[in-house]
Amino acid sequence: MFSKRYSNSQRVGFARLVDDHIHIESSISALLDDLKDEVASPHDISIQLDALAVVIRKHLREESDVIQNTRLEILPDTWRETWIEGEAALLQLKVDWSGFVDHWTESRIANDVPGFSDAANSILARLSDRVKTETDCFYKTALSTGSIEY
Repeated sequence: MFSKRYSNSQRVGFARLVDDHIHIESSISALLDDLKDEVASPHDISIQLDALAVVIRKHLREESDVIQNTRLEILPDTWRETWIEGEAALLQLKVDWSGFVDHWTESRIANDVPGFSDAANSILARLSDRVKTETDCFYKTALSTGSIEY
């Protein structure tokens, strides 16, 4: 049912994915607070962004197994459509997030703090919304279909 990368004892569970979301939300909040309060240097902001990118990259690898192994055929039609739309939205967010992280190097942040702040507020709000939606809806669906365990 899951990829060969995980045995049954290694399967990513609901609680672990939600814990990742809590960590991601906390990191987003800290980064946005530092931007708002203008207390962190571009170097510090860059380090926070890199750390968040690592957490998200790891999380997305694990989450992709859940997405690929969710048995959509047992979902009601309307929820199946919602799941498929959500998967497409996730793919677009991945592309946008990757572009954001690749573009905003420490030197670019230093040269355009207001531009970075605007871009960060936009992408991080989308990321935060996505995390909440996954926690509240998609993970519970994956749990109910047997794609993940608690």
